[in-house]
Amino acid sequence: MATKKEKEELVEILKFTPQKVVLSLWGYGGEIAYGKINKEQFDYWKDKDESEVIEHCTAFDEEDNAKIPEAARFIENGSWYDSEGLLDHMSGCEFNGSNHITVEPETGDTIFDEKLDYDALETLGVEISGDESFASNHDDVEYYYCFQSTEKGTFFSAEFMLRAPFDPKKLKIETMDVEGWDLVSAVSYDGEELEGMDGYDTTGKGYYCSINEV
Repeated sequence: MATKKEKEELVEILKFTPQKVVLSLWGYGGEIAYGKINKEQFDYWKDKDESEVIEHCTAFDEEDNAKIPEAARFIENGSWYDSEGLLDHMSGCEFNGSNHITVEPETGDTIFDEKLDYDALETLGVEISGDESFASNHDDVEYYYCFQSTEKGTFFSAEFMLRAPFDPKKLKIETMDVEGWDLVSAVSYDGEELEGMDGYDTTGKGYYCSINEV
């Protein structure tokens, strides 16, 4: 026999008018890539200023880039996100307490607005699972570069239909720790992964690049 609480929940569901909502992730995040380089490339770049490495990776200054010995080049045409030695590449909203996840209807007030904070979300019943991606986890990698493009704005927006009142316990957030940068990799609601709408709405904030030995 249904409990009083279960009966009340059923009444709320029956009274609920299905509505389209948009789930968004916003704040800070960006894009990151890391790839394998050889010892000659490592030795050439390891003591260079970060700004010089960034210039090579982005090809901002083509004249200076042309002066780099061919054997030392590990990025072609500014494609730091698609290099020959690429090991992983990801973009998204950082899972950080400064950032937000919101659910908003087409009309009316915001339904859900919480910080991307483990403790706060888990208290609400949100399921959070994480994975990781590090150069040290790849076989035969001794040296590698890691490049980050940091941005601010909205990184993910997805439309879906609510057929019952929004329930945080039906929300699942998956994250990927890429070389120490924890990004949201997927969001699901009520067992279905949400498909993001095309394009970010972000503003670039800066570039970072490191040359590393495993």
